[in-house]
Amino acid sequence: MDRDTKEPFCTWLRGPPAERRDGFGAMSHNRLTGFETELETLLKRFGAGQRAHSGSRVGLCIVATIVNLRQLERVYGSIFAMTARQVLRERARELCREYSGIVAMSGEHMLFAFDVLPHVRGALDTLPSRLLDIILIRLSERPVRYGQAVAFPVFEAGIAHFDDKPFDIASVNAASRIDAAARDEWREAFVADTRVAESVFGAMNDGRLDFDFERICDAKKPSATLYQEALLCKMGDAYRERTRIGSEICALERLGVVRCLDRWVVQTIIDRLRANPAARLGCNISTRSAVLDGWWALIVTTLAVEPNVASRLTIEITETFPLANLDATREFVAVLQSLGCRVALDDVGHDFGSLRNLITLDADIAKLDRSLIARCRHDEAAAARFAQLIELVKVCADSIVVEGIETESDAQTACSSGATGLQGYLYS
Repeated sequence: MDRDTKEPFCTWLRGPPAERRDGFGAMSHNRLTGFETELETLLKRFGAGQRAHSGSRVGLCIVATIVNLRQLERVYGSIFAMTARQVLRERARELCREYSGIVAMSGEHMLFAFDVLPHVRGALDTLPSRLLDIILIRLSERPVRYGQAVAFPVFEAGIAHFDDKPFDIASVNAASRIDAAARDEWREAFVADTRVAESVFGAMNDGRLDFDFERICDAKKPSATLYQEALLCKMGDAYRERTRIGSEICALERLGVVRCLDRWVVQTIIDRLRANPAARLGCNISTRSAVLDGWWALIVTTLAVEPNVASRLTIEITETFPLANLDATREFVAVLQSLGCRVALDDVGHDFGSLRNLITLDADIAKLDRSLIARCRHDEAAAARFAQLIELVKVCADSIVVEGIETESDAQTACSSGATGLQGYLYS
């Protein structure tokens, strides 16, 4: 069953849920118990333990919003926007056929309703987080095509809560909506960025994305590795051909689709930590991803039930895009730390904003931009300022990693200035 209507969604939600099919019952239904009240409250934001009831059944409702639909209409016109809605609605229908759900669509919003397993009082479960993750990935990871026009949909999703009053779907995810001016040069940039996104997500879906790893060394004992940073790269046709794609991430940030990539990166690193209990790994995410919402639902619940993995994971926030909401990012950092992860702020000292963010976010690790140590090589005044900067950073972070270490002289300068970690070509 699916609908395309602008009537209040609660009108049809009061009907009986769809019957369960075997495919849905095969999903994992892990329980989360014994957590601090603050963590339980966070997990409930992702739907754990909060569901709509209809008689003896238990239902889960999720709202997903195409937050860039208006933007797509400005770029390619109303026919493309209408086609995008139809394509995405069909993806939602396929998902519901697979997971025993129903979906209704109104404008840029979709409302999913699932008939789920009975809820156990006093326990939290991961099933809502898994469904949130499935919806976001299945709707977002492939572009919409119509003629020569290509665009990636940008989705936000969360658990819907209902009472006896009509549900105002238009109020959901309104703050996340992406608009843009309809200038010709902006359209050209959008199309160019979309080509980059096609290449990156094509490689991701084809299994051609991988990582190079760089050691972060103990400054006092460089032979000791504090952790290894995973640097995203794309595998080519030639044997062992690998190209780092950090420069391509900016295009995904401008389009708003970097959330999907960052989710894949973090989940892949979690899988590698599971496979190697001795590993300590770090990975980069965009500032646009550093906010707690549906994209993090499954990762947060996973880390909550696997503290041994969380304690060996470092999330590095990379400021290639301006940090728009400091309060939301501060909450994001605090939650990851409460789960046992370490959080690093990358490229500190690159500009004034990075120092402001370091002071505000309370990260565990400050990674100093590689340009800082480069200036010290032939400038004594720059070396003095570098040492003073490290003294300031010590007040804000427990660990200070200097990037761009290429020579023994660089390493000596960093160590004498008070760095606790070193990273660069010298240790590759």
